[in-house]
Amino acid sequence: MTIATLIRSLLSIMVALVISTAAMAQSSQVVLKSSSMIGGPLVRLGDVADIEVQDSNLREELTDMELMPAPGKDHSTYLTINDIRSILAARGISSDKVAVTGSNRVRMEAASIEETIENAAVTAKRTPRRTFGGQVVGDRPLEIMTVAHVVRNVRRGEVIQASDVELRELTVIRRDDSYPSALHNVVGKEATRTISADLPVSAKDIREPIIVHRNDVVTVYAHAGNVVVRREMLALNDAGVRELVEVQPIEPKHYGRARQVERFQAQVTGPGEAIVLGGHVKVPTSKPLMALPQPEIN
Repeated sequence: MTIATLIRSLLSIMVALVISTAAMAQSSQVVLKSSSMIGGPLVRLGDVADIEVQDSNLREELTDMELMPAPGKDHSTYLTINDIRSILAARGISSDKVAVTGSNRVRMEAASIEETIENAAVTAKRTPRRTFGGQVVGDRPLEIMTVAHVVRNVRRGEVIQASDVELRELTVIRRDDSYPSALHNVVGKEATRTISADLPVSAKDIREPIIVHRNDVVTVYAHAGNVVVRREMLALNDAGVRELVEVQPIEPKHYGRARQVERFQAQVTGPGEAIVLGGHVKVPTSKPLMALPQPEIN
């Protein structure tokens, strides 16, 4: 075999590989729909596009990929084909690997309760049965519960008012304490993150408003029998009512070689006030507050 023949053979093999690779790349594509009804709190790529990918793991990853919060009731929003390409590129999936085709943009609307249940049931049928500790944890029945939803965008740190929330139905896998089902458990609480309008309020999204801030001077009460002792201390962390705040003297004295400072925890009872519980031990914040006996001794 001559050198020229060998070179031609190698070139033919390389061209065949390039054509094969291009064909495989073109066979993996995300085809954007023109419109979609969203039945959950989040928009996933599988909701707005047909995932035509041969690799089952990649297809599952793309189908479940979260894109954005779902549109609110009686509202619609759009995602463009360039938005999808940018999201995929940001998550390490290049256009060479998966092509994005189809409609130039997809219009998204919130699905009705009936459509949400139907979509969830279809998704549950597609979800493989999983086991944990020998017990099946997949295929759980769906339930509808009434929980608090915000009616406007609530920013992190805002205190939720009565006009900001209302009760709406939500489809869940099982009933638990993840979502407050009564408005009084939400109103007056502080948002720990930004909550988009029309989304349900999760228990982890709210907390008691901070009324004692780090480096605030706090009046700490302690009692022994009928004697009450009051002392001004320095707060070392933020805390809300009934939460624990760590305190130390305003002008601390150091003890021992390690120059340790007297520190302990107290339960916040109001702005700038806290009480000592159980001899400086950490206690659950749900424990009832103790009444302060009289007389008071400064």
